[in-house]
Amino acid sequence: MKKIVQYTLIVIVVAGISAMVAFKLISNKNEVAEKVYHPDLNLAATIQADTVKEAPFSKATQFLGAFTANREVSLASETTGKVICVGVEEGSLVGKGSLVAKLDDGVLQAQLRSASANLDNAVSTLKRYEQAPNGVTQLQMDNARTQLLTSQAQIEQLKKQISQYTLFAPFSGVITARNFDLGAVVSPGSTLATLTDISSLKLELNVPEKYVAQFRNGMPITVNTDVYPGSAFTGNVRMIASKADASHNYTIKVLVPNNAHHPLKAGMYGNVTVGNESTHQTISIPRSALIGSAQHPQVYVVEQGKARVRNIETGAGNATSVEVSNGLHAGEVVVSGGLVNLADGAKVNIK
Repeated sequence: MKKIVQYTLIVIVVAGISAMVAFKLISNKNEVAEKVYHPDLNLAATIQADTVKEAPFSKATQFLGAFTANREVSLASETTGKVICVGVEEGSLVGKGSLVAKLDDGVLQAQLRSASANLDNAVSTLKRYEQAPNGVTQLQMDNARTQLLTSQAQIEQLKKQISQYTLFAPFSGVITARNFDLGAVVSPGSTLATLTDISSLKLELNVPEKYVAQFRNGMPITVNTDVYPGSAFTGNVRMIASKADASHNYTIKVLVPNNAHHPLKAGMYGNVTVGNESTHQTISIPRSALIGSAQHPQVYVVEQGKARVRNIETGAGNATSVEVSNGLHAGEVVVSGGLVNLADGAKVNIK
């Protein structure tokens, strides 16, 4: 009997808890539903609109990319030594062959002077042997010639080692980083500075496969940038990738000479436009008017003061407009702005 009572109490408690959870869930659902925005179809929304008309449609396609330096190299030390001369500052413009850094080569210079003295002695000794009428053996002559060659090789080796203690700029450019100071001790492979050449820059574009055929190696192309609106740069296509990435885009590099009046910098954005030809008369709408998805494009059409959703079929497009091949007629009005919270059948006021 006691077990029956216990089981009954457990069932009652579990049922009570379940009822409380269900009540709480229903309450939360109602609160969420109350917070969800429901457009008032009787309240007129203010919109911007465009009247559909037939006009020549430009199939120009714009591609955006970023400028990178034409050349950039890290200047590293080839040997161990103490910096005794600093030839550049960060941000300074240097020419080809300019001194970047010099390490202490005093020991090697002393060894070079000693080797030069040995060479002079070897030359004198060999000359005396060759001019002696007699008393000089063939072994002495051979040893003198060997000493001469050894001294010459030692001098060449020391000059090569001494050249590693002085670092020069391999080309003209800007020192974009300097990682050493006077008195620093550097080791082989230590990066002392970064030299960047921006006399020309490369604009790197990612172009979908259906447009890549419009680019050719060597073709001139106009490049624009928002940094200098109204100013155009002329570049040439220098590289078209032979392999696409995972998104079927091809990397295209455009070499653009820099401009002293409007200097470009690595990292800036640039854009090019291709296929800028006009087609026959056709209907087009602003891209801002599109709703729905790429597979099922739609627009709001204003009919008798109300916004109505309509399915359309789109064709070619450019940076600002999309061609409409079916679903709209000339003279109809489409909503191009103020689409936020707009619903099918809502009243509208055209701004």
